[in-house]
Amino acid sequence: MKALVVLSIAVSLLGAGCSSPTSYWYHPERTVEEAKTDLLECRDKARQTAADMITDQHYNRVPPPADLSAPKGLPREPVQPAADPRDLQKAWRERYEQSVLADCMRRRGYIKAGADRIPRGTRTGKLGNHAVAGQ
Repeated sequence: MKALVVLSIAVSLLGAGCSSPTSYWYHPERTVEEAKTDLLECRDKARQTAADMITDQHYNRVPPPADLSAPKGLPREPVQPAADPRDLQKAWRERYEQSVLADCMRRRGYIKAGADRIPRGTRTGKLGNHAVAGQ
């Protein structure tokens, strides 16, 4: 029984690593290589911008991103200080990085498209947690 559980977990983890992305940064006039280059440039810009924006004065005064995401009208949990200020800093840095990366790619003409929206025959590629599609 124990071996079956271990085998089941191993198979599910292996499948997760091989699964196809659910969305892509797509530009109909760019090659996959150009899209990868754009993504790397935007990712570097996002990391630098996020690092520049995170300061002690900023993230210690503002609640973590998750606390701001409750829909209007619903009660929010009182903001608790992070057990480790680095956790709060990391949450904000990740939020900034995602936002800056998306803005950078959109400014370059890319759209975030689901796998079902990419034209048949389009080449795709992966870079870390991101995927691109192009000619």
